[in-house]
Amino acid sequence: HESEPSLSGVLELDDLVRQSELHSPRLAAAYMQWNAAVRGITASTAVPDATFTYTEFIRSIETRLGPIERRFMLQQRVPNPGKLVAREEQAANAAGAMRANFEATRLGLREALVLAYVDLQVLDARIDIMNRLADALNSIAEVIEARVTANLAPQSALLRVQVELERLRSDVQSLEKRRPVLAAALSAVVGVKIADNARTPALVAEKPRALPDEARMTALVIDHPSVQEQFARVAVARAKVNETGWMWVPDFMFGFEYQMVGKPDIPKAMLPDEYGEDAVAVSVGLTIPWQVHVNLARGDMARAEESAARFLVEQKRLDMKAKLAGQEYAYRDAARLIELYDNTVLPKARQTLELVQNDFTADRAGLTDVLDAERALLASELSLVNARADLLKARARLESLVARDLETIK
Repeated sequence: HESEPSLSGVLELDDLVRQSELHSPRLAAAYMQWNAAVRGITASTAVPDATFTYTEFIRSIETRLGPIERRFMLQQRVPNPGKLVAREEQAANAAGAMRANFEATRLGLREALVLAYVDLQVLDARIDIMNRLADALNSIAEVIEARVTANLAPQSALLRVQVELERLRSDVQSLEKRRPVLAAALSAVVGVKIADNARTPALVAEKPRALPDEARMTALVIDHPSVQEQFARVAVARAKVNETGWMWVPDFMFGFEYQMVGKPDIPKAMLPDEYGEDAVAVSVGLTIPWQVHVNLARGDMARAEESAARFLVEQKRLDMKAKLAGQEYAYRDAARLIELYDNTVLPKARQTLELVQNDFTADRAGLTDVLDAERALLASELSLVNARADLLKARARLESLVARDLETIK
């Protein structure tokens, strides 16, 4: 039994995007739905199957020319051309809706991939921060241990530092145990197993950029593939309305009949000259759309469906605008926090810890001051990591909403 192939080592986002486009079951399903809808265009114009009937008379029908012994009939019903055109239009617009759905699925897949990828990056960043602080705390523990040995510090001080150090190490272990969970989430998006020990490049620390013009972003959002899909649904409903108008027009039927006539059971002298000749007939017919109430109901139903589809387009646009506003806020707020922590909070937290450690070494500060400064630095470092992750996630969601990279928007 061969083990399932998996991606390991350092994972690159562009490589994962390509893997997801090749292996994602979700994207493959959307593509096959589109493919099926395209094939449905041809199927929509199909006329009913012809009917062939064979009749063998148990008791033959006697005629002047002889008994009818068996009959062959071939019939074909042909809907009026207006119905076929309307059905083809419905199928073509349904295929357009599936094409837009495929594009929306592809954008959503990339967004989900970036979000899962950033979560893995955040995990590595948090582990790195906690390990660095644990090393610093371990150095302090060594200083205190030397003091305890020289009877210059109480044993309780060493125990406090050791407890804090164990808590940090326990948090690191918890994060490491969470890695397989995040790898599984990423595997579900990519469609290929991600190894539990897979790593990612360091979390991007680039300076946040200004967002493109809001009016341009809004114009792109309301033309999103998911909105285009709803527009295609409107076109499908409109074609249904057109079809109901043709329900008042009859369908046609054509037929061919062949009857085999036997020899009459009468004396030969009385046989007519044309006895035993087979009968051939051609028939033409049409349907009578007499169910007025049914056709009226069909028309009302189709018009109601068209109105509902138009309302869904408007609602979808409103939803997309609301999502755009939310993600623009998330992006700008994350950018503000990154600037705040990078330029103000973190430098001061690092400086505070350094000063407190120096004071502690010179017996001008207590252990509580050192631990508080350590915790403040840890909280600030983690907050910066969260802000960077929020920025990347907001950017991914914005690019999914506008269906393009932000740098390409002029």
